Amino acid sequence: MLQRLLVLATAAAAVVTPFAANPSAHAADAPRAVVIFVPGQSVGPLPYEPMAASLRADGYATRVLDLNGFDMTADAVAIARAVDTARGEHPKAPVALVTHSVGAVSGRHYLRELGGADKVATYVAIGAPQYGSPAACGQPVGAEVCPGTEFMTNLNRGDDTHGATAYYSIRSEREWTDGRLDGGQCRLTPFPTLGNGGLDHSLEPLIPAVETQVRAAVDGVCAGEYADEPDGAVTAESSLWPTGIPYS
Repeated sequence: MLQRLLVLATAAAAVVTPFAANPSAHAADAPRAVVIFVPGQSVGPLPYEPMAASLRADGYATRVLDLNGFDMTADAVAIARAVDTARGEHPKAPVALVTHSVGAVSGRHYLRELGGADKVATYVAIGAPQYGSPAACGQPVGAEVCPGTEFMTNLNRGDDTHGATAYYSIRSEREWTDGRLDGGQCRLTPFPTLGNGGLDHSLEPLIPAVETQVRAAVDGVCAGEYADEPDGAVTAESSLWPTGIPYS
């Protein structure tokens, strides 16, 4: 399955100009929304291109950011630039951030600290370590995502779901972190996977069930459970291993 998914990504990838829309659409038509993809760490833009192309075919403008996930603050600044460009090019279209893995962390830092919650209509987090991941601890890059760091503590201080942005969480049944936030959040029904939450986590953008859930979220459909938990209800410890530690 891994080989098939990688072949799919390579075949579907294309050189995409910023916020490309379906070229067959009438020039005067505003896109249904602008969808900006924020990759996971070291994943690169390629795995997100098939989903971006599929959305473009249905009238969305899309852009996949080329970020490495090594520095959450620097990536948040890049997201801010992309959102401002999108709003300038398509002022009548809502903006959706579709984030993956640590891209969800830099995306939420942008919403909270850089004024993004006033500009982004929808925030979709796929496989997100919202309260940190032990995998980041001791890394030479992205170590601020380790649970309990000053960065993660500040990110999760107070209400996690800032502003009028709609927050959505997507994860597999075997994800290592559950992606919960306190405050209002749609938690889409976890999708099945044959993996253990490791390698398949990196391939999530290529899984058809993920695209289906992303489309629902971007369209404002909560295909799961809407939760509104009080501040402090989610902790780093409670967010880890929602279906048990793999290999145990």
